[in-house]
Amino acid sequence: MIKVGTTIFLELNPVEENKRYRSKILDYEDNKIFIDFPVDENTKKPHFFLEGTEFRAWFLGKDEAIYLFHTEVVGKIERKMPMLLLKDPGIENYRRIQRRQYVRIESAVDVAVHPVQQHFEPFTTVTLDISGGGMAILLPEAHTLQPNIEITVWLPLHFKVGDMAYIKCSAKIVRIIKESGREKASLQFSQISEIERQKIVRFCFEKQLAIRKKETSL
Repeated sequence: MIKVGTTIFLELNPVEENKRYRSKILDYEDNKIFIDFPVDENTKKPHFFLEGTEFRAWFLGKDEAIYLFHTEVVGKIERKMPMLLLKDPGIENYRRIQRRQYVRIESAVDVAVHPVQQHFEPFTTVTLDISGGGMAILLPEAHTLQPNIEITVWLPLHFKVGDMAYIKCSAKIVRIIKESGREKASLQFSQISEIERQKIVRFCFEKQLAIRKKETSL
C-alpha cells in the first residue's frame, strides 16, 4: 500500500489553522514509515517534531484514491539523511476517499472562458462545482455555446495555507442544462497537464476535508 517515493501530507492533531506539512516517504520497515523532515507549505521551511507528536496524514495511492490515517512520531534515525519515523496504524485503519476523478465539490470559483476558435466572445463567470476531471459553470444570458465546443478556461485556486495556483487548460462542453431559469454547462477537461490536475485535486480534497470537519463538529 505505502510506496517509497510517495508524497505524504501531514496536519498536526489537533489541527492548527493554516498549518500543513509536506514530506516524502523514504523507506518502510516494521510498520514504520520513514520520511524526510516535513516542510511547512506556508513558510517552505523544514520542521523537526518530537517523539509522540500526533498527525493526521494522507497520501495518493497508486489506484489514484486518497488514503487518510492518524499517526504519530515514534523516533528519529540517521542514514544518508536524518529521517523521522511515523507509526503505520495498518491498512485496516486507513480511510479511503473515493477516486479523484469522481470527487466533485460544489464551489464557486471565478473562471474566465475563452474560445479556441472564434465561436463566441470571451466572458467571466463562476463554477458551480469542480473536480479533477471537469467542472460545471454558470452561463451568461444570450450565450451562443453549444455541446462539443472546445474552450480555454483560466481559474485561480485559493488553498488552505494561503497560497494560490492559476490554472489554464482546455475543456470540452459536454452538455448544457437549464435550471431555475439559468443555463449551466458541464465541462470535461480535454488538455490539462498532470501537474495542473493535481492542483485541482488538492483544492477539491481540501474542500472535502473542510466539509467533513464541519459535519463532525455539529
